[in-house]
Amino acid sequence: MIKEYDIALVVGTRPNFVKAAPLLKKLEENKKSVLFIHTGQHFDKNMSNNIFEDLNLRSPDLNLDAPKDSQSKQFQYIVEELEKVFNNFIIDKVGVFGDVTSTLAASIAAKNTNKYLFHVESGLRSHNLNMPEERNRIMVDAISDLLLIPSEEAMENLLNEKVSADKIFNVGNIMIDTLSENKEKIIENLQEVKEQLNVTKPFFVMTLHRPSNLTDNILNNIFQAVGKFTESYEIILPAHPRLKNFIDNQKISFKNIHLIAPLSYIDFMSLVYGSSLVLTDSGGIQEETTYLGKNCLTLREETERPITVTKGTNRVIGINKENIINEINNSLESNILNETMIKYWDGKTSDRIYEILFG
Repeated sequence: MIKEYDIALVVGTRPNFVKAAPLLKKLEENKKSVLFIHTGQHFDKNMSNNIFEDLNLRSPDLNLDAPKDSQSKQFQYIVEELEKVFNNFIIDKVGVFGDVTSTLAASIAAKNTNKYLFHVESGLRSHNLNMPEERNRIMVDAISDLLLIPSEEAMENLLNEKVSADKIFNVGNIMIDTLSENKEKIIENLQEVKEQLNVTKPFFVMTLHRPSNLTDNILNNIFQAVGKFTESYEIILPAHPRLKNFIDNQKISFKNIHLIAPLSYIDFMSLVYGSSLVLTDSGGIQEETTYLGKNCLTLREETERPITVTKGTNRVIGINKENIINEINNSLESNILNETMIKYWDGKTSDRIYEILFG
């Protein structure tokens, strides 16, 4: 007898888990049968496994153990394995999150097997097609049956691409559901994580993982710029495996920057909450700092989350050394409002998604 599911949710990286957790809980609280699938795209323990404990999230039903290979080979493997899964079960709807390789692969597999596809965090655009994430977003949105957007400007992006308006719903930012639910735990954990890392001064949190930033010149620019502030501030850089490998292979030098192993979600968000400044090339962190009312500087030339810039919590500053120094000084002198409210960034996005899917 073929097993039937109301929904399959496909995740592959830590940000996917953060986005999927509240929706999975909402679905199962309402007695919906969910096939929870982990592609295995992320394989670092701190970036993946610890998330289940952090978010009180049940283990996936399936782990595809995607190979730690090139992006194209990983993509092909995930598509082929998910097609087998989707053909072996009766599944009404397939949900994907964000913009990673697993998101596009799951979307292709869903449409290849004639499944109804919905995309959570749809419509974000950096307008930089050199970013693999941008290509993924555009392709996933083009083939999805339901597009669940986090903010108003995403609607305009999709309409400009001739997506039918009746497929688009502003449900808000599902990452904020997870952040708001865990905010008390994050705050309470701050002192403990500072003691574990021996942080005794005010500090910056920095993340770098995009391939476009992993060159000798760019990293040297960034490290030299933040190095100007190490007398007064500690610089904490949890190193994505891609960054760690590049620094080791290229023998990149830096002083007074604490390069540490990736942290669990709660530990990392505690550091963000307690920081004087966040510097990042990540997308999601721009949103999390906006919700927490923390200054953020984005080390890129563009952002797919312009609402964070509009709200004044985030500035896109590029990777020029002198500009980074000037922008850090400006941020340290400016005050961010503690409550930066954006429509539907209220911790109830999963409720709205549920109503659209089953209301």
